[in-house]
Amino acid sequence: MARKFLLIAEADEEMRQQLTTELEDLTQMIVVAAGDGIQAFQKTRNQKFDVILTDFKLAKITELQLITALRESTNNTYTPILIYTKDTEDAKVKTRGIKSIEFIDKPAEYQKISDKIIELSKLDPTKKKFKIDVDFINPFIDSSIKTLNGLCGVSSIEAQKPHLLGEEVLEVDISGTLAITSPYFKGSIAITFDDNVYKKIISKMLEENIGDIDLNNQDGAAEIINIIFGQTKAVLNQRGYSLDRAIPSVMRGRGHKIYQDSKIPVLLVPFRSDLGKFWMQICVKAI
Repeated sequence: MARKFLLIAEADEEMRQQLTTELEDLTQMIVVAAGDGIQAFQKTRNQKFDVILTDFKLAKITELQLITALRESTNNTYTPILIYTKDTEDAKVKTRGIKSIEFIDKPAEYQKISDKIIELSKLDPTKKKFKIDVDFINPFIDSSIKTLNGLCGVSSIEAQKPHLLGEEVLEVDISGTLAITSPYFKGSIAITFDDNVYKKIISKMLEENIGDIDLNNQDGAAEIINIIFGQTKAVLNQRGYSLDRAIPSVMRGRGHKIYQDSKIPVLLVPFRSDLGKFWMQICVKAI
């Protein structure tokens, strides 16, 4: 079996030598090292690499020039890039929307770096890897808080720790649901309430007290999830998720289930607010 190629771009000479020695042994890949961004790019012009490990701040080149040049190159357009940096959050913000990039905090154990490099080297680089992580979930949470606060006047909203929904049945009565699809995953999202909390929220939204939930006011749940999705879609599509348009709907019934396929895990995000509890459910799987 042909050995794979790893490029290491690291300005610190001692660290570069240590990374080269350790990772060559642990990954069993052919390692090529570069001390600055210009050297790194020159080495990629005639060589296709399986993975590129790079610090985010390199000499002789701005932070994004190397990554931009690689994505415009012939050989390494889709090569996974593992950014090894002390400034992970800053790097995430500045590389948002660029595909096939992952991050690892500096310093890290060589075995941890090696495991990640081996994982990336096995991916199909032309297909975006999809996983539910904070970068995917947080825009839904942020949009839910903004929508319920701005549209409905709900205050003191606090998202609780997300967790997988087990066998328990939620004591809910009404949900605004929406199917979500992209080239990388499919599933659905929902914002879910019990009757009492929903009536309080919709009363604020319509600026009038409602009695029973009926056909005239139940569509508020669909409107809420539609606005949440619209805001989230704008953020995630900037990150390369390519979410398609979707039509919202309403589900009613005590303890109803949003997604019937038991093989797909449901991520539950509980919220607390001045009007009571509500939940977001996210059910997606990679295609």
